[in-house]
Amino acid sequence: MDESAAPLLSPSSSTIARARWGVGLIFFVNGAAFASWVSRIPALRAGLGLSEGALGSVLFAMSCGVLLSFPLAGKGAQLLGARQLALLAGVALLLMLPMPFLIGILPSLVLVMLEVGAALGTMQVAMNVLAVDVQARVPRPIMSSLHGAWSAGGLVGAGAGSLAAHAGLRPLLHLAGAAVVLAGALLLAWMLLLRARLPARSATMPMRPSMSFRQQGRRVDRVLLGLGVICFCAFLSEGALADWSAVWLHDKASASESRAALGYAIFAGAMTTMRMVGDRVLEVFGTVRVLRLLTALGALALGGALLLARVDTAMIAFVLLGLGMATVVPTAFAAAGRRADAAAGGTAGEASAARAVALLSGFGYSGLLLGPPVIGWLAQATTLTWALGLLVLLVAAIVALVPLLGEPARADGKGAVARPSAT
Repeated sequence: MDESAAPLLSPSSSTIARARWGVGLIFFVNGAAFASWVSRIPALRAGLGLSEGALGSVLFAMSCGVLLSFPLAGKGAQLLGARQLALLAGVALLLMLPMPFLIGILPSLVLVMLEVGAALGTMQVAMNVLAVDVQARVPRPIMSSLHGAWSAGGLVGAGAGSLAAHAGLRPLLHLAGAAVVLAGALLLAWMLLLRARLPARSATMPMRPSMSFRQQGRRVDRVLLGLGVICFCAFLSEGALADWSAVWLHDKASASESRAALGYAIFAGAMTTMRMVGDRVLEVFGTVRVLRLLTALGALALGGALLLARVDTAMIAFVLLGLGMATVVPTAFAAAGRRADAAAGGTAGEASAARAVALLSGFGYSGLLLGPPVIGWLAQATTLTWALGLLVLLVAAIVALVPLLGEPARADGKGAVARPSAT
C-alpha cells in the first residue's frame, strides 16, 4: 500500500495515538541503545589500551557502517516495509550491543563496529520513514516530539550507563541487560504499530536529493545550502559530544567513569526538555531571537568549559548547549520545506518538501559520520581539548546562519501561509 493512498485519520483517533507511541518507542530504543554504547566508550578504550587515534578509527568504522546502510535500508523499506525493517534492524542492533566488549583485538573490533553501525543506520532510516507515514496522517507537527523521544532515550541510556559505571558493573553485563530491557520496549512498539494498522509497505523519502532546486533559482539554492550547513554543523557537534564528552571529562577534567558518562546524559536531558516545549517557545519569543541567544550561549559556555577543564563548568556548558541545539535541526527541516514549497510555486506539495528534507538529511548525516573520527584524529595530532574546540567554531557558524531558520513562509494566492506537510 502506498503512503499517498493511505487515508488521513482523525486527530482524535486511537489509531493515531497507537502509531505515535509505537514510532516514538522505536526512536526511544534507538537513542537509548546508542547512548548506552557511548557511555561505556571510556571503559572500552581503557580495556584495550587504545590511543585517541585508534579510538577515532574504531568510531569511523561505525560511521562507515551507518553510511553503507542508507541505500540498502531504503531498498529494504520498500521491499519489507518500514515496520518490519525497523524491527529486524532493532533486534540486530540489540544483539550486537554487548559484542564490542567480547573482542580483544583491534581488527575484529573494527569489523564488529562496522556491523553495529549498519544496524543503527538501518533502524534510523526505517523509523524516519515510519515517522513520515504517521506525520502524513496528523494535521499538526509531531516530528519534534519524535526527535524528543530519541533524546529521551539518549538521556535514559547515558544515565543508566553512568549508574552502571558507578556501581562497578562490567560493561558486558550492563549492555547485555540494556539490550534485554530495550528488546521489551521494541516488542511493545511492534504491537502498537500492528494495532495502529499502518501500511505494511511505506513510500520512502528519496535518499538522493533532486537537482531541480538548482533550476528553481540561485537564491533558493543558497538558502538550502545554508540550511544544509546548519544541519552539518549541528549533527557533527552532537555526534562528537556523544562519543567524546565522556572521554574528555575522564581524561582532561579528572572525572570518574560514572561522572564522565553523566555528561552526555545531561546534554541529552537538556535537548529532550527543550524539544518537548520548543515549538511553543519559538512561537512566543521568535525563532531567530531564541536560537541566536541559546546557540551563542552554548558556544561561549563550551569554550569556557574546555579552557577551565572543570567538571562543574562542563556540565553547565552541556546544559546550555543542549538547550541551544535541541530545536536547530527540526527548525531547519521546516524552513527547508517552506523554501522548497515557495520555489515550486505551491505545486510540488509533499514531494518538494520531502526532497528538501532529504537534502538536509544528507548534509546532517555526513556531519554525524565525520564528527567522531575527525575529533579523534585531531586529538591525536594536537590534544583532545583543542580538537573539541572545533565544536565551538561549528556552533558559532550556526549562530551566524540562524536568520535562515526564520525565513518566512510563502503566502499563497489566498493569503494563507504555506507550510511543509511532512516536517
